[in-house]
Amino acid sequence: MKIVVALFATVLAIIFVAGVSADAGRSACKDESEIGKTFTHHFDAAKYWLCETLGTPATEVDCPSGLAYMHLLKECIPWASYIWKKPEMPPTVA
Repeated sequence: MKIVVALFATVLAIIFVAGVSADAGRSACKDESEIGKTFTHHFDAAKYWLCETLGTPATEVDCPSGLAYMHLLKECIPWASYIWKKPEMPPTVA
Protein backbone atom coordinates (compact mmCIF):
# COMPACT_ATOMS: atom_id res chain seq x y z
CA MET A 1 0.00 0.00 0.00
CA LYS A 2 2.84 2.42 0.85
CA ILE A 3 4.35 1.84 -2.59
CA VAL A 4 1.04 2.67 -4.31
CA VAL A 5 0.69 5.89 -2.30
CA ALA A 6 4.29 6.90 -3.04
CA LEU A 7 3.82 6.16 -6.75
CA PHE A 8 0.58 8.18 -6.83
CA ALA A 9 2.27 11.13 -5.10
CA THR A 10 5.14 10.98 -7.60
CA VAL A 11 2.76 10.99 -10.56
CA LEU A 12 0.86 13.98 -9.13
CA ALA A 13 4.12 15.86 -8.61
CA ILE A 14 5.17 15.23 -12.23
CA ILE A 15 1.81 16.42 -13.53
CA PHE A 16 2.01 19.56 -11.38
CA VAL A 17 5.54 20.44 -12.50
CA ALA A 18 4.73 19.80 -16.17
CA GLY A 19 1.79 22.20 -15.93
CA VAL A 20 3.74 25.06 -14.33
CA SER A 21 5.29 27.68 -16.58
CA ALA A 22 9.02 28.24 -16.07
CA ASP A 23 8.40 31.82 -17.25
CA ALA A 24 6.33 32.76 -14.19
CA GLY A 25 7.23 36.25 -13.15
CA ARG A 26 8.68 37.10 -16.57
CA SER A 27 7.88 40.63 -17.63
CA ALA A 28 6.64 41.32 -21.15
CA CYS A 29 8.44 44.69 -20.96
CA LYS A 30 5.51 46.41 -22.65
CA ASP A 31 5.56 49.47 -20.39
CA GLU A 32 8.40 52.01 -20.46
CA SER A 33 8.51 51.96 -16.65
CA GLU A 34 9.81 48.36 -16.80
CA ILE A 35 12.85 49.02 -18.98
CA GLY A 36 16.12 48.61 -17.09
CA LYS A 37 14.35 46.97 -14.15
CA THR A 38 14.66 43.49 -12.71
CA PHE A 39 11.95 41.10 -11.54
CA THR A 40 11.98 38.00 -9.37
CA HIS A 41 12.15 34.62 -11.11
CA HIS A 42 9.33 32.71 -9.43
CA PHE A 43 10.93 29.25 -9.56
CA ASP A 44 14.67 29.80 -9.15
CA ALA A 45 16.01 32.25 -6.58
CA ALA A 46 19.43 32.12 -8.24
CA LYS A 47 17.91 33.84 -11.32
CA TYR A 48 15.99 36.99 -12.13
CA TRP A 49 14.35 38.67 -15.14
CA LEU A 50 15.81 41.82 -16.76
CA CYS A 51 13.82 44.13 -19.05
CA GLU A 52 16.14 45.57 -21.67
CA THR A 53 13.99 46.41 -24.70
CA LEU A 54 10.46 47.77 -24.90
CA GLY A 55 8.11 45.12 -26.28
CA THR A 56 10.60 42.25 -25.91
CA PRO A 57 10.04 39.80 -23.02
CA ALA A 58 12.55 40.03 -20.19
CA THR A 59 15.81 38.11 -20.37
CA GLU A 60 16.57 35.42 -17.78
CA VAL A 61 19.78 36.27 -15.88
CA ASP A 62 21.76 33.95 -13.57
CA CYS A 63 23.28 35.25 -10.37
CA PRO A 64 26.96 34.36 -9.94
CA SER A 65 27.61 30.98 -8.32
CA GLY A 66 26.67 30.86 -4.64
CA LEU A 67 24.38 33.89 -4.82
CA ALA A 68 20.59 34.39 -4.87
CA TYR A 69 18.58 37.31 -6.22
CA MET A 70 17.00 39.47 -3.52
CA HIS A 71 14.33 41.63 -5.14
CA LEU A 72 14.07 43.98 -2.17
CA LEU A 73 17.73 44.90 -2.69
CA LYS A 74 17.67 44.49 -6.50
CA GLU A 75 20.90 42.47 -6.42
CA CYS A 76 22.39 39.02 -6.01
CA ILE A 77 23.44 38.28 -2.44
CA PRO A 78 25.00 35.31 -0.56
CA TRP A 79 22.52 32.50 0.11
CA ALA A 80 23.14 32.84 3.85
CA SER A 81 21.66 36.34 3.70
CA TYR A 82 18.74 35.45 1.41
CA ILE A 83 15.21 35.83 2.81
CA TRP A 84 12.32 34.43 0.79
CA LYS A 85 9.55 36.88 -0.04
CA LYS A 86 6.34 36.03 -1.86
CA PRO A 87 7.00 36.81 -5.56
CA GLU A 88 5.07 39.65 -7.15
CA MET A 89 4.01 39.87 -10.76
CA PRO A 90 5.54 42.58 -12.97
CA PRO A 91 3.29 45.30 -14.46
CA THR A 92 3.07 43.39 -17.77
CA VAL A 93 3.46 39.62 -18.02
CA ALA A 94 4.98 37.60 -20.87
